[in-house]
Amino acid sequence: MDGGFLLVIVVLFAFMYLLLIRPQRQQQARQREMLNSLKPGDEVITVGGIYGDVVEIEDDRVALEIAEDVEIEVSKRAIASVVPPEPEEPAEGEEESGPESEPEPVLAAEEETDLEAAPEAQPDGDRPAAQEEPAGR
Repeated sequence: MDGGFLLVIVVLFAFMYLLLIRPQRQQQARQREMLNSLKPGDEVITVGGIYGDVVEIEDDRVALEIAEDVEIEVSKRAIASVVPPEPEEPAEGEEESGPESEPEPVLAAEEETDLEAAPEAQPDGDRPAAQEEPAGR
């Protein structure tokens, strides 16, 4: 019985490692790699939701320019992610390689279903009869 209990404990530990510990360590490694690859000029988002451009990097602080001539210093750990650069829009006269244009979405209220249109199209005599309740109630 002791061998079975020990086996259950080992399996539970392996399960916890695979589902909780390992993914957390991988996330920490990605975050550490992102912070180490920061360079001036990168656009970042802080954990507080502030967008800014990296101006200067110190050991544990980062100076961000959040508006013209407005700089703040934040902890390096407060950087949530680096914003990927936006793709450049083609100049006038050049064609995009993507789809021409997306169709306009149609609201459900504008669509007329067959069920709504059917009673108006049929004369009164052709409509199905409504069920009547028994008279004794």
